[in-house]
Amino acid sequence: MKFSSLASGSSGNCQYIEYKNTKILIDAGLSGKKIEQNLKEIGVDPKSLDAIFVTHEHIDHCKGVGVLSRRHDLKVFANAETFSSMAPTVKELDPKNTFIFENERPFQFKDLHINPISTFHDCANGCGFVVIGDKKISILTDTGWINTEAMEKMSESEFYYLESNHDVDMLINGTYPWATKQRILSTKGHLSNENAAEVLEKLLQKKKEKVLLAHLSSDNNLPDLALSTIKGILSQNFKEEENDYTIDVAPRHVPSTVYEI
Repeated sequence: MKFSSLASGSSGNCQYIEYKNTKILIDAGLSGKKIEQNLKEIGVDPKSLDAIFVTHEHIDHCKGVGVLSRRHDLKVFANAETFSSMAPTVKELDPKNTFIFENERPFQFKDLHINPISTFHDCANGCGFVVIGDKKISILTDTGWINTEAMEKMSESEFYYLESNHDVDMLINGTYPWATKQRILSTKGHLSNENAAEVLEKLLQKKKEKVLLAHLSSDNNLPDLALSTIKGILSQNFKEEENDYTIDVAPRHVPSTVYEI
């Protein structure tokens, strides 16, 4: 399997997954043109895509969905509440390219097994995805917490794309209005660096897993801070040997490495 984060953060989110003859996007939160440019940077022809899977209706996750679907005849998968809520942004889609799933009900799409897992966010009915080909990839951002059921479904993944949105001190002492700070810190907001570390403590089995930290705030986090916080917490609880696992940060505006999983 191949994975690349094409963009990550409040300015736009989009991930690419490839397995055998199947090529999909998770979210398309930039302009169609920018997503096409980023795909070409990793050697992928946008015309070769099969589908877009949408986590929720916020514009940084669905901005380019309609344009790309219409331009390249792409299937779009989302739950019913997300389809309804993102309609003003996505606009009209070809009915033959509209596919509704239910959270917590896995299904097969071409070569991939897709499991939409519920998130806890200020949106209509958000989800993350566990995507399985010959390996297992878990994608989870935009959630204030992760329940036991989601953790169980994500367990034993070879690759984790996990939100590490903010440093709590930077957020509290920053310039956001108090109401916004409360929303971000709530169980329907975003995972902090410490939250991400707590999740990884439970998930990592030191089997050479790859972790890509995602959706970092441009105002309330720093890549080096996220890495040092998470690695510091993990090191307190189990000794990290060389190559036990790797942790990187997804770039904000440009594609990440293409990971061969």
